[in-house]
Amino acid sequence: MRARHWAVFWVCMGAVFLVTLDATLQPLALVSIGESFSASRPSTAWVLSAFSISLATFVVAAGRLADRTGRRQSFLVGLALYVLGSVGGWLAPELWVLVLCRALQGAGAAFVMPASLGLILAVWPENDQTRAITAWTAVGGVAGALAPTLGGLLIDVWGWRAAYGLSVVIGVPSFIAARALLTETERKVVSRLPDFVGALMVAASLGLLTLSLVQGRTWGWTDSRIIVAFALAIVLVPLIRQRILSHPAPIVEPRLLKLRTYRRALFIAIAIPSFLFPYFVMMVQYLEQVWDYRPLRAGLALLPFPAAATLASVLAGRLSRRFDERTIAVAAMATTTVAVVWLRVVPGPEPAYWTAFFVPILLGGIGGWGMGLPMINAIGARDLDNETYSLGMGVLSTARQVGALTGLAVAFGLLGNVSEAELFNRFQQIWTVLVVLSVLGVFVALSLPRRPTPHRS
Repeated sequence: MRARHWAVFWVCMGAVFLVTLDATLQPLALVSIGESFSASRPSTAWVLSAFSISLATFVVAAGRLADRTGRRQSFLVGLALYVLGSVGGWLAPELWVLVLCRALQGAGAAFVMPASLGLILAVWPENDQTRAITAWTAVGGVAGALAPTLGGLLIDVWGWRAAYGLSVVIGVPSFIAARALLTETERKVVSRLPDFVGALMVAASLGLLTLSLVQGRTWGWTDSRIIVAFALAIVLVPLIRQRILSHPAPIVEPRLLKLRTYRRALFIAIAIPSFLFPYFVMMVQYLEQVWDYRPLRAGLALLPFPAAATLASVLAGRLSRRFDERTIAVAAMATTTVAVVWLRVVPGPEPAYWTAFFVPILLGGIGGWGMGLPMINAIGARDLDNETYSLGMGVLSTARQVGALTGLAVAFGLLGNVSEAELFNRFQQIWTVLVVLSVLGVFVALSLPRRPTPHRS
């Protein structure tokens, strides 16, 4: 049995490794992509936003389809979509084509990520599932640790398209191995098809919100396009709520929201990524645009971040046996807050990596990314059983993407398309906003319930 669950683990991790590696490469490639297509900074932001919107849109529907058709089939479909999107991105002749391919990759990731963890937990010992979740996160951290150096080297030598070529090189053999080694989980053939109309409404709302936040400062907050986009995004919210309450297979199962611990985990899954994701992406942009680092140098400079995150996620798994996940999450958010404050106060317009940038890179990896995100998953899983796990973790993943997408949209909106002389001041504004969000993240973590103490008979 032990050999079996580890075999499933490593097969699934091939795809998780691919998705995480590529996601970490993208911030390093943004400047090169913008130069290649002569695109503005807000326009290139859609390379990240399209992926997040697509992932947030389809991850719950993918979880429902995984229950209906089997997690193995869902996993393979997702991996195939991801590789297809990678091929398209590799060959993209225009920025809009690249953005569409990133959306396809996001849809593929929506199928791969929840199905991978569901396949693992289906064969994993029930009394050790926190360890499986943290190990699942840790392997993603290994991909993140390799991405800065590998990605920077690829982009420096062969250009940004090499990042998509790498996804094809890894994705094809991963698909072959998964098809040969994975076995299907139980199918719920009586389950209903997911609400794709509701999912598309979510995509439209997120897309319009992103448009208004990213372009608001550049076009002007009173521009009619911004007003209309924001208004439509808000109008769609009650319509989405009505779909959730009335559809037999909604994008968010109302009964999940009645679970007290899960509901709070869902809230923190939105709040914390709203500053964690822009924190990492904006550090990359700062190194490349303010300090004029080449992608390889920026990748090497960022290497301590994913390396520390990987080690910290392993440590978090061990600490979770002795300490409550809430305690670990609060410590993680406090550590990240110190890192964000450091970014606001210490770095200047002149390069000074070891004295100005190394500490926040290290602390950010240890805190929110290494220890905070795994604890969100672990806390969210407390109220879920095997029947609701795929759907529940899918909704949690959607919440993370909504938080990340909103934070990134605000950050790129603040950055705008200003001259190089104004960049440093714009980054100062971004760090200030992230300080506020990180402090709120500490209070959100404090609101989490503690792990129930088993009753002794």
